[in-house]
Amino acid sequence: MTNANAPKIRVLLVDDSRLTRISVKTTLKVVQLEIELVGEAEDGTQAIEMASALRPHVILMDIGMPIMDGVRATQAIKTKHPEIKVVMLTSHEEEADVLDAFSSGANSYCLKETPPEMLVHVIKSTAMGACWIDPKIVRIVMSQLQPAERNPYYNPLFKNSGVCLLTEREVDVLKLVTQGLNNAEISERLYITMNTVKTHLKNIFQKLEVEDRTAAALKALKERII
Repeated sequence: MTNANAPKIRVLLVDDSRLTRISVKTTLKVVQLEIELVGEAEDGTQAIEMASALRPHVILMDIGMPIMDGVRATQAIKTKHPEIKVVMLTSHEEEADVLDAFSSGANSYCLKETPPEMLVHVIKSTAMGACWIDPKIVRIVMSQLQPAERNPYYNPLFKNSGVCLLTEREVDVLKLVTQGLNNAEISERLYITMNTVKTHLKNIFQKLEVEDRTAAALKALKERII
């Protein structure tokens, strides 16, 4: 049951397509007790201004827009307001777009064909600090990567070699991070406590030399850690 007194997730929608904005608004109306659409922008420059004025928790950001695209807008917004989460909601499936989006600071990557209920899940999980990458995007990125001969992050042969590696459980946690699960969901899925999840994430970040979940997930995919 939804708690009507719980703070709503404030969402800013950025897309030059009127039809897309109408579709997303229709989706969010169903969960209006949990998510509040606080504004709409048609290009990246408007998004930057509205992000500063409205301070949303999550921005749904298209990539291909006039005046300023979503990648540049995301970079500008994250520089000023790193606490704001950005979900790329786009039809772009090219690897370059995906990597550019995450390099700019995007937290999640979602295709416009995503079912409404999944979009709501992506917004909620991203607001809670998780990253989510569309399964179709994961396959595209992985298919264009060169196969690695050896994975230095997880290989039982290197357990006593002093090489920095991920444990089996850390790999399990990292897999779920790339699927967009938050700490509570990972805890439930793996039957471990929240504190244990946090400890695993801390170790993963240190070993992969990254600072957050998004960077860890992206590095896991790029380097075939999982």
